[in-house]
Amino acid sequence: MTTIDSYRESNYLCDVVVVTEDGLRFPAHRIILASASDFFSTMFGGAFLESDRNQTDVAIRNIEGAAMKMLIEYAYREEIECPESVENVLSLYKAAHYIQMDELVRMCSDWLKRHVDAFNCVSIGIVADKYGNSDLLRVADRIAANSIFLVAESEDFLSLSIEHVSRILSRDDIRVKSEGEFLNILHKWIVHDEVSRRRHVEALSKFVRFQLIDFDESKDVLSGLDLVSHYHSSDGGTIQRQLGCDGVILLAGGRCCYKNKVTKEARIYDANSDTWSTFPSLAVGTYSSRIVTSCDVLYALGGYTSYGGDSSSIVQRYDAEQRRWVDDVPPMSTSRAMNEIVCCTNRTYGISESAYLLSKCEVFDPEKKAWAPVSVSRSDFENNCCIVCSVADKIYVIGSTGGLTLGYKMYDPLEDRWCKLKLLPDLPNEYNSELSPYNSYATMGDRLQRALLFR
Repeated sequence: MTTIDSYRESNYLCDVVVVTEDGLRFPAHRIILASASDFFSTMFGGAFLESDRNQTDVAIRNIEGAAMKMLIEYAYREEIECPESVENVLSLYKAAHYIQMDELVRMCSDWLKRHVDAFNCVSIGIVADKYGNSDLLRVADRIAANSIFLVAESEDFLSLSIEHVSRILSRDDIRVKSEGEFLNILHKWIVHDEVSRRRHVEALSKFVRFQLIDFDESKDVLSGLDLVSHYHSSDGGTIQRQLGCDGVILLAGGRCCYKNKVTKEARIYDANSDTWSTFPSLAVGTYSSRIVTSCDVLYALGGYTSYGGDSSSIVQRYDAEQRRWVDDVPPMSTSRAMNEIVCCTNRTYGISESAYLLSKCEVFDPEKKAWAPVSVSRSDFENNCCIVCSVADKIYVIGSTGGLTLGYKMYDPLEDRWCKLKLLPDLPNEYNSELSPYNSYATMGDRLQRALLFR
């Protein structure tokens, strides 16, 4: 392929020229394009004008030259050098989708999932919605809901369709400081195009928790949207946005020491109201399991299913539509507990395991619903008292490397490789006499920190 790619660059034995809508021309070989793209395979092999080998020029009107250049290079090299910006990758995603390069579409989708933020989630969501990418759309909508105060200021949000804005505003994990703020966001979207959107007020009003609105603060908006009667007729029941909100903690499973019993029970704590509420119980009782959110789905992984027993490989998924936990996800290949599992770039990684630290690593792909092995590494750590954490799209394993010395190893998911062991600076001497060895470590913000806990 390297030789054939050099033929392309020198226009040697090329039998087609791809012409883009901005007039750029790219000599290529039909057989290479057809093998990489169903679009070209159908074009060159079907009953089309382009199938005539005397028809040298092939016009592609929906793809610009910069994107086509990358697509053709990928067809020859099976790798791509795309400037890492959301705009560039979105452009490449749309072009790859158009000419049916499925593997490249998947690569772009995975990259976009890892780079969704409050400032681009709406534009990514619009593209995902247009091309039917439900997994990418769920991630984009979740970020939009979690950052709704910032998102609502963007022109992209104000231009959303009723279907798209309804999907975001109906989410239980939407983050608002008060229901009055939520009402203001709804009002802002309506008045952006009031003539055509006024008819949607009734449908959108069902997402408002009227019981939590301060009437005096919101009466102007309620009046403007003709929702005063809805406020006065609200039934007074309690509606709580649970998962994903600021100050919300989910506790699932655990053990009762004096009964030597493992429980399935789950509870939600809301710091805003300082109250506990019930949450659907686990399908299988565990303790020391890891609760993670991956591609907008909640999972409980591993842990111990009996008091004093071995760790398990079970994976439980929370079915939001049925409001129950199910165990329909393939188990991990290795039994693990809480500190051995981490979520990074919307993928769940099983990194360490008590008897084989760093030697049995795997990743769960929520799209394929399957576990696959990833690169392993020599431990370099003195014992198994390590913690696994995710910082800035990288995975870190932190632990004692001997005596009182701390170190860490970093795993890069994109390159599927581990870095060499790096030592952390020594602590001041006054700690050394009291901490032997360090028992626990944690992360804070985007820096590695050491939480020094006494035995």
